[in-house]
Amino acid sequence: MALQPFKATVPQDGKSWWLRLEKENLPEKFIFTLLLDMEPEHFFHQMRDIRTLSQFGEYAVYSGEFEGERLGLLYHGSGSFSVSTAIDELAALGVKAILRVGNSGGMAEGLHIGDIIVCSGGIREDRIMQDYVPVEYPAIPSRLMVEAEISACEATGTVFQEGLTLSVGTMYPGSGFETARGVFDQTVLDRVHLWKRVGASNVDIETTTVLTMTRLFDIHGGALLGIGNDTASGEGEFLSDEVRDRMAYLGMRSLRNLKLAERRDSL
Repeated sequence: MALQPFKATVPQDGKSWWLRLEKENLPEKFIFTLLLDMEPEHFFHQMRDIRTLSQFGEYAVYSGEFEGERLGLLYHGSGSFSVSTAIDELAALGVKAILRVGNSGGMAEGLHIGDIIVCSGGIREDRIMQDYVPVEYPAIPSRLMVEAEISACEATGTVFQEGLTLSVGTMYPGSGFETARGVFDQTVLDRVHLWKRVGASNVDIETTTVLTMTRLFDIHGGALLGIGNDTASGEGEFLSDEVRDRMAYLGMRSLRNLKLAERRDSL
């Protein structure tokens, strides 16, 4: 007989366990980001009627009107665990679209600090997602989300590139950086160089979680990423305020452009 899944605790108030949200008045479209990447002010000054939906633990969730549509803005912790937990709960609450907007490290030749990447696919080195599906399951954004991102960039005259994003499980060795004690496992470093050699544009630790889970849960998913640093030279740091303002607008504009479709094959 097949073993049955355990029962997750359901809080007595009926709200989700980690995000502390409920279906009522929850937007269908969300931007995911980190405080380290994009402070709320970059979004808030371009929105109206901003509401705090929840602030609990590592999560903060807001909503606001952008060009007549109410959008959600979710701040999560760094890495796959935090993102996967949030998406699992939002999927249960009926959310239809999630766009990651944030920082990443440049890997491809020709990318510069401040460049913008519309993610066309992901390379799954995040590890945590293997609790959901084997690594052979692809990390692919929604076709309609990619089209919405490109339309937002073109409408504003924003130069962008499409590219593959490598998402890793650890900040330092997973990205190909030395740790406090140098390189522990040469095979990990070799794999990072392999992904760069075969076409990875940039690296982060969240994007493939967004792409994989949204496809699993029939949600339109995607990623709009800025290049904050160059992983070969070490140049750069965080995204500039100008780039973050532009990316906040492009992210919201992309969700506004996205026309939700009922059929899975439109993903």
